Amino acid sequence: MKLFAISDLHLAQSVDKPMDIFGSRWANHIERIVEHWRRDVSDGDAVLIGGDISWAKSLEEAELDFGLLNVLPGEKILLRGNHDYWWTTKRKMEQFCFEKGFHTLRFLRNDAITVAGFHVCGARGWLLPQDKDFSKDDEKILNRERIRLDLSLEDLGRLRKSEGRERSSIALMHYPPISEEGDPSILSVRLEEEGVDVCVFGHIHHAVPFYLEGPKINDVKYLISSCDQLDFRPLYIGEDGVFDHTESKN
Repeated sequence: MKLFAISDLHLAQSVDKPMDIFGSRWANHIERIVEHWRRDVSDGDAVLIGGDISWAKSLEEAELDFGLLNVLPGEKILLRGNHDYWWTTKRKMEQFCFEKGFHTLRFLRNDAITVAGFHVCGARGWLLPQDKDFSKDDEKILNRERIRLDLSLEDLGRLRKSEGRERSSIALMHYPPISEEGDPSILSVRLEEEGVDVCVFGHIHHAVPFYLEGPKINDVKYLISSCDQLDFRPLYIGEDGVFDHTESKN
């Protein structure tokens, strides 16, 4: 079973949110995602989707976008991004998907799961203090995200204990937990403390050479998954709990 990752799909089949207003590289981006996805991903695989999934403002409005994801190959693990205004309680989202027959969609929220032989945890994250626009309000949100990450990491510990083994571990996040220069944050420190191997993040749409290099800092490998940074192609992470050597190397 192969594992892939992609984020910032910005689907908008029920709302007027054309992404090509952000540049020609976004032209026909949904069609390009679908083409690459169908070419690379098989039904027995899984894809981590790291936030900013749909511009919809409610689950009902997100139905068409969920339906598109559901028919694409593989199991999908969804994490909240800052533009996922439809996001609600996990119970409501799971009930909605059950009623609509969206059986390939799962949600990661304050917990950890085993998928494709990997342990996966994570949280949305937030702006970091190094950001020029960081405010007192942002500090409060960042601290709440640390609590959410702690809950997910605690569940990761329980998962490791219940399985009696430590699988290769991945933290799925929307915001990068390290700065564009590689400075740490209260989130990246927690990943290091809990022995997370790889952090996959999105949100970033401008060129940041440091992120694109896939840096390894204090034994945590950081991989960017914003779809426009990947030419709208899911990023191959590994298979059956073994990282792809081209992604996991230092």
